[in-house]
Amino acid sequence: MVRFRHIPPTQFLKGFEAASRLESFSRAAEELGLTQSAISHQMRLLEGHVGQPLFLRIGREVRLTDAGRDYQRTVRRCLELMEEGYRRLEPYRKPGSVVIYAPRDFSRRWLLHRLPSLQAAVPACEPWLDTSGTAIDFQTMEIDLAIIHAEAPPEGYESLLIAKDILSPVATAALARTLDDPSGLLGVPLIHDERPLGWADWLRGAGVETNGSWHGSNFSDCDLALAAAELGQGVALGSLPLVEVALATGALVRPYGQVLETGRAWYALSTQDRLRDDDVQGAWDWLAEQRQT
Repeated sequence: MVRFRHIPPTQFLKGFEAASRLESFSRAAEELGLTQSAISHQMRLLEGHVGQPLFLRIGREVRLTDAGRDYQRTVRRCLELMEEGYRRLEPYRKPGSVVIYAPRDFSRRWLLHRLPSLQAAVPACEPWLDTSGTAIDFQTMEIDLAIIHAEAPPEGYESLLIAKDILSPVATAALARTLDDPSGLLGVPLIHDERPLGWADWLRGAGVETNGSWHGSNFSDCDLALAAAELGQGVALGSLPLVEVALATGALVRPYGQVLETGRAWYALSTQDRLRDDDVQGAWDWLAEQRQT
């Protein structure tokens, strides 16, 4: 069976998108660098291909039929997806490109401010951060290095322990000044995220009986939870590796020294094949120097 047999030539789709958006074959032709007769001919062939009229011809202007409006949405979506796919190829065309997959919160809070150090240590390295959250597969994906958050690194990869995930309450200095002993946390908004361990575990370890009596916002994104704490919206239970910059700058402080060990950590992964590339190996060596163990 021939696949995609209903897909017309790409130049027809580009002409259709321009003509439907501009409501004019002549303006579409001007935009695409073609003649008006070429666009008109393409649209007749396209209509023959799909088996229905897509335009109403009204003098020199054109209007989409109902079928045309429906097809326009599909065509635009497909062209945008193809354009996005082309843009995503750009890093592969650059010499020294090193694709680093990492969770968004780790990238934003730990990796981003370290990039100048990476580029100073490995001048030829052109890092490309992928925070898409897709499942990692070195066999089918163009990934050179990956950072994962797990209890242990998976077998079959080269791995480095980057930092242990240790949680501590963090808040603005102004909010922290209103707190005394840990039981005072029950009187202020507590910011929650979707970690397996959270406030109930930390409070229990600090000897505070909660009976579920707390309030505050919930976030699926740890970075946003920390951003809310930086805005003074409550006390977050932040991972110490992710709040190091906020603590160093005073954006956040630790009102209590009690921490919660999560049993998880951030690990760097790669493969022997990827590490044969000098720039990937340089980035790997740099990560080894950044470890917080």
